[in-house]
Amino acid sequence: MISILNLIRTPKINVKPDSAAIISNDTEITYSELESLIKKTSYGLTEVGVKENDLVTLLFENNTDCIVVVPALWQIGAVPVPLNIKLLEKDLNEQIDFLQPGLTLRSKKFKDVNLRGKVSTFPKLTFPDNNEEIIIKNFSKDTTALILFTSGSSGKPKAVMLTFDNLIQSALIGNKVLNHTSEDKWLASLPFYHIGGFSIIFRALMFGSSVIVPESLSNDDLLESIKTHKPTLASVVSSQLKYFLDKDFIPPEELRTVLLGGGFADKELIFKAMNNGWKIAKVYGSTETSSFVSFMNTTEVYNKPGASGKIIPPNEIKITVEREVIVKSPSIMKGYFNNEQETFSKLKNGFYQTGDLGFIDNEGYLFIESKRDDLIITGGENVNPVEVEKTILLNTKVKEVCVTGLDDSQWGQVIFAAVVLNENTDMTENELKLFLKDKISSFKIPKRFILIDHLPKSELGKVYRKQVKDMLSPIHP
Repeated sequence: MISILNLIRTPKINVKPDSAAIISNDTEITYSELESLIKKTSYGLTEVGVKENDLVTLLFENNTDCIVVVPALWQIGAVPVPLNIKLLEKDLNEQIDFLQPGLTLRSKKFKDVNLRGKVSTFPKLTFPDNNEEIIIKNFSKDTTALILFTSGSSGKPKAVMLTFDNLIQSALIGNKVLNHTSEDKWLASLPFYHIGGFSIIFRALMFGSSVIVPESLSNDDLLESIKTHKPTLASVVSSQLKYFLDKDFIPPEELRTVLLGGGFADKELIFKAMNNGWKIAKVYGSTETSSFVSFMNTTEVYNKPGASGKIIPPNEIKITVEREVIVKSPSIMKGYFNNEQETFSKLKNGFYQTGDLGFIDNEGYLFIESKRDDLIITGGENVNPVEVEKTILLNTKVKEVCVTGLDDSQWGQVIFAAVVLNENTDMTENELKLFLKDKISSFKIPKRFILIDHLPKSELGKVYRKQVKDMLSPIHP
């Protein structure tokens, strides 16, 4: 069988068939064995009706099955769409309704989730021993390889379409600073439904490195995997890093680079980590850029901890007159699925309009001053404040609300809500949290609700989010 993995690799990349592709606590799968699993799984998927150009939504925790399923779908010519497993059932079904996938494939852990449309539970698929080849038809690097949801400021979910070339170019450009070898071992430390986690799989498969799959993404299991399997590369967010430091864990010498992204990172946290032996490299990117487009190594981080890295050629970063950061790269998305208006507003003259505000200093380092479109990034998860506000306003006692994110050394940002109640009503923080419990995912529920008399607004009634943030900042230590 002509392997999809061979098609995404350059001729210079030589992968050893007997080298480890996937390492977990109870098993090790070689690249030869992985090729066989991909072949069997692709046959199984065709048996349940998956065909070329189908969208297939995936509800999987970070596990070996998910790593096998994605290239098996590519082998058929189908497009995987990993879903956020932290979402409520209603939110998952909204995304499924929006995509109209040919199939939703889920792991056994989620067999009791009531999902609309055609659903199959993995591995309840037939895996025939079939020597007949599945021919990869019409493979093109411009073909959509992946769709990932990202939060939009308008409240409407956005589904980012990334091509094979986007992913390949992102990996090749990133390799200029990561310098992969077949001896490298990537820790699968971030959710696969985020670009930060998915790019770990893609880079490893492309360069013939190993992926270490922890028992779960709990901090304890991540720590155990680092101790046991000694990865050489990892990608973390602030909350994970703080946990490791609180445990006084000294990383193994083998761990040569740890990418730190996912929003605000406290300088003291970074310095403490590096003083404890963590080789921190800061990066900047998004789902729309297929992972990071700028990078700075540990020495550079020491000198400029507030920066987000230097651009990696041939990527380009410019700052507009309005101080918006715009990016040009071969890794920039194809567009948003079924949303031409949003695609047009974000892709202009070959540049992606990030919505982030920042500047580039005289040494070429990028500094981000505020995150895109008021998006909140807490513990590596993107939270749209408009969605949270709309849900809070369903409570009849609430007159007005403004949700914002405050910088936090552990979580990157924490969610605060400034709430104005209707006259002659009373409500506590706990009552508000209880009200939201079954309406939005737990990571979207504000950590604090601050009751105020009125929100600062313009003459036209627009809430000044920056003023709300400045007002709440003293409350958060």
